[in-house]
Amino acid sequence: MILARLVPPRRRAAVVGAVAAALMLVTACTQGPAPVTGGETPLSPLDGEPRTTTTATALTTLLVTPREPAVPVVGSSDQVIVTYELGLQNTTPLTLTPTEVQVLAPSGAVVQTLDQAATAAALAQPAARGGVHQLTNAQSATLYVTLRFPTRSVVPEHLDNRVTVSGEGLPGGTATTGPVAVPVSSLVAPVLGPPLEPGSRYIAADSCCDSPRHRRALLPIENRVWLAQRFAVDWEQLDSNNRTVAGDDAANPADYTIYGKKVISAADGVVVHVMTGLPDERPGALPSDTSPAKADGNSVIVNIGMGLYALYAHMQDGSITVREGQRITRGQQLGLVGNSGNTSAPHLHFHVMDGPSPMASEGVPYVIDFFTTTGQITSTEAFDRLENTTQPLPVRPLPTDGRHSDQMPLDRDLVTFP
Repeated sequence: MILARLVPPRRRAAVVGAVAAALMLVTACTQGPAPVTGGETPLSPLDGEPRTTTTATALTTLLVTPREPAVPVVGSSDQVIVTYELGLQNTTPLTLTPTEVQVLAPSGAVVQTLDQAATAAALAQPAARGGVHQLTNAQSATLYVTLRFPTRSVVPEHLDNRVTVSGEGLPGGTATTGPVAVPVSSLVAPVLGPPLEPGSRYIAADSCCDSPRHRRALLPIENRVWLAQRFAVDWEQLDSNNRTVAGDDAANPADYTIYGKKVISAADGVVVHVMTGLPDERPGALPSDTSPAKADGNSVIVNIGMGLYALYAHMQDGSITVREGQRITRGQQLGLVGNSGNTSAPHLHFHVMDGPSPMASEGVPYVIDFFTTTGQITSTEAFDRLENTTQPLPVRPLPTDGRHSDQMPLDRDLVTFP
């Protein structure tokens, strides 16, 4: 982007040609960088990182940067889910089209391949949480990758990623990055209890891992980008007629099935933050005047140990029963489900994170020790269309319906808590 701004229009064709020529030249060098010899690998006195080559033989067309190590979690599909993000940045003045992503095990075996359409669907920018087809000069985007394995034992210790792009001006028309490794964390997802009182037909709305509302909610805060909501769930509820609105008025929070249900602590811990004093919002649309500080509405943050924190958000004003510094136990009531803060329908927003800030932290997966599933809302489109109405939502059975132990409820699952 800077290059495009500094170079006058009449010279841009020459610049693009020069870049293409440089890419052609370095592409012809197939031997790779020459390794450093004669002793230990030198470390930079500036950043402590290794410097391993004596010569550079290639310019990088596309920078691929992993954000965080991937933490595996067992989902209610009975599969082990590994999900992570890759930052992509076009370093050229060309327009690049990502055409394929390959994920490989350390052995070189292909774990997953995304074709051009699947890559575009998984590629997001701040103004579009999916469907990014091209990267113009110096533009960047985030690629969201989700893999599923039958057991934890077959998950590799790291996953290599290769991204292929096409573009006019590239030598041969395409370029493929070298393998970029994403480490797989040894962290074991914490085992929690339910965050809501016993009940049935709770909806795990926008849960892991393909719904963009939480999974792709990157937030720039304090000069860094965070993804605290990576494994967040918006808990709603259906009545016996499959409606989120059990009453007659979808604009009244109290007419929603889940409104007023008890929010309970999913684990022992210490309360580190309480927000109160915010009214319920009118359902149907997000409020236009919510600040980041008030986005979670009336809420509680609990230190649950192991460096992890749990957020319970959007409760009713006056319903919170705990205070900062209080030690609490699993199952203890924290408040009542409401519709305060940045919300368009009554629900409990719950997520686990690696710091006490509900935004400036990284989201961590968790599992719930016991629950039952009884189906799934058929699609995110159907959920979004019918959530704020008195109409029934379409539900389908799942082959994995039944009792679950130490698993994470997945997106749109219908869940019963004992």
